[in-house]
This record gives sequence, C-alpha cells and structure tokens, in this order.
Amino acid sequence: MYVLITELLSGLALFLFGMKYMSDSLQQAAGGKLRTILDRCTKNKYLGVISGALFTAFIQSSGATTVMEVGFVNAGIMTLEQSVGLTFGANIGTTITSQLVSLKLTAVAPFIIFIGAAILSFCNKPMLKKSGCRHFWFRRTVFRN
Repeated sequence: MYVLITELLSGLALFLFGMKYMSDSLQQAAGGKLRTILDRCTKNKYLGVISGALFTAFIQSSGATTVMEVGFVNAGIMTLEQSVGLTFGANIGTTITSQLVSLKLTAVAPFIIFIGAAILSFCNKPMLKKSGCRHFWFRRTVFRN
C-alpha cells in the first residue's frame, strides 16, 4: 500500500512539474505572435470549435491538442473561455479522423499518391514539399487493407 501511494504522489509531482515547466517555456517562447494567432482562431466559441476540430484532424490527436491548450491557458496565452471551444473541437476532430478511416477510400488512393509525388518532384517550396509528404503519410495510414 505504501508503494502505491508513493508512486501515485511521485507521478502527480512529476505531472505538475511538467505542466509548470511547459507553461513557463511557452510564456517565454510565445511572444505576441502566438497570442495573436490564438486570439484570431478563437474569436468566438464557434470559430474555436472549428479551429480545434481542424487542428485535431490534422495532427490526429485530441490528447495532444488538449495538452497544448492546457499549457496555453496555464501560461496565460489563452483564456479559459477560449479553450472551451477548442476542447469541443478536439473531440469533433477525433471523430473526423475515425470517419476518414472507416470510409474505405481505396478508389481515390492512387490519385492522392500521384498528387503527392508530383508535389514532391516538381515543387521547390518547403511548405509544398511537406504537403506532398503528408499525402504519402495519409495514404499509409488511411488506406490500409
């Protein structure tokens, strides 16, 4: 019983330390630009829900979205009211990801691969090349048999 309580308290202390360290680091690194971007994405709760859903569908992890959001609120970059919309959006984004997996989009997979290969071969801009890699990654994860 003593070991269980010790492990529980140690884990809680490590979690709180990590949250404090992350919020301090975010506060130092964020500056005004991140705050401006987050303010624009969460002007109202509906825009916050859409932003949260898109971000979660893009990174495919509502847990990561929520952890970043808690860090932003803890660092003072976002308000609690702004984070509510993002949390709802994160949950919606998770369902979007599961729906994409369940659609069996194997008929369009070759076209997506072709688009990704063309972007990788002919585009010189780094952002477009990353987008092309994203197409290949999307093919590997969504179109598994």
